[in-house]
Amino acid sequence: MSADTSEAKDESGIRILLHSPNYLCIWIMGGLTGFIRWFQLLALGVYTFEITGSPFLVSLVPVLWGLPLTFCGPIIGGIADRVNRKVLLAATIATILCVATTMAIIAYNGELTFTHIAIASFLSGLFWATDMPIRRRLIGDVSGGHLSAAMGLDAATNSATRMFGPLMGGAMLQIFGITGVYVLSAGVYAAALLLILAVQLPTLVRRTVPPSLIRDLSAGVRFVWGNWELRRVFSVTIVFNAFGFPFTAMIPILGREQLGLQPFLVGFLSSLEGFGAFIGALVIAMVARPALYAKIFCAGAVFYMVLILYLSALAYVSGGPLHSFFAAALTLTAIGISGAGFAAMQSTLTYMNAEPEYRSRVLGVLALCIGTGPLGFINIGWMAESYGLPTALAIMAIEGLFLMLVLWVYDALNKPE
Repeated sequence: MSADTSEAKDESGIRILLHSPNYLCIWIMGGLTGFIRWFQLLALGVYTFEITGSPFLVSLVPVLWGLPLTFCGPIIGGIADRVNRKVLLAATIATILCVATTMAIIAYNGELTFTHIAIASFLSGLFWATDMPIRRRLIGDVSGGHLSAAMGLDAATNSATRMFGPLMGGAMLQIFGITGVYVLSAGVYAAALLLILAVQLPTLVRRTVPPSLIRDLSAGVRFVWGNWELRRVFSVTIVFNAFGFPFTAMIPILGREQLGLQPFLVGFLSSLEGFGAFIGALVIAMVARPALYAKIFCAGAVFYMVLILYLSALAYVSGGPLHSFFAAALTLTAIGISGAGFAAMQSTLTYMNAEPEYRSRVLGVLALCIGTGPLGFINIGWMAESYGLPTALAIMAIEGLFLMLVLWVYDALNKPE
């Protein structure tokens, strides 16, 4: 098939998907909930730093969002193969809607503390743990043979939420305070709940073998371990989430402490990483072909960490707040572009290399690998509090690049013939 034919097929696939009510509901729901994730992470990071002054406690907010991925991702993947996915997804959205409403009431009464934020962040993470094994599985299931277009559009949307979420989070916090943050969150979750209740999901396939959750979990892990392509994807995912992505928790500190910015400008600075990711996702959607998926995935992770190392150098040598702001802005945009390669290909490679009957369980194992991120957030938070932000960024990036080199050597020696 020629490149022109492939491009035409992708464009046709997107048009078909945008006329599919099932895909539209799941896609828009993912966009709304993704927006709130980045919206809250920025706003809560800035608010936590303002009331505590502790980089370590700031880093705990995304840690608490990520912990359920670590402990619940594979379990949810196993459960998703046994129950009605629509009911499960609707129940988790309804729960997080109640959490956001309760937090809005507490904040309005002026009683909000870091303890409340910590509890709400963990409960939000429980909802987010369902995204990979349930919602993204359904994205593939309703793609109608247009998997690359469906995953690419979903990845581009996620990148856009990383751009607009922090920007709106900073603006909302500065104008309406933390109460406004949770009021808007509750409204968006309510809209997401209506979308998932309206959609008609694929019929659950009944399995002839009586299900066993423990057997399902172990089968998913064994399948991943026996597949070289999946082992590579998941190994890179662990390194990226432990030594790359956690730097985003430090952007509020970079903006508030080192550049002296107001919450809106901190949100703007953070949104540039999402802006770069959005641009990168669009470019990848136009040029990526199956033969390049793995290369784009690995190269994106490597350059992401190289640019974090460069960001740490800027913090040491840049001259003056204005110069620092523009230099950091350009670097964060470039980081987002690099991260787009990793993000766009992660779900696609996983879905492509997993047998249909294993996909929910394999995506659950992927959620577990993503759930290693809290270790990275704790690591960089502790280092930033102990040695300063520039040193913490440099150490984390060097550790990640070293492990990527080790993985490259290992994969080269163990690649099947």
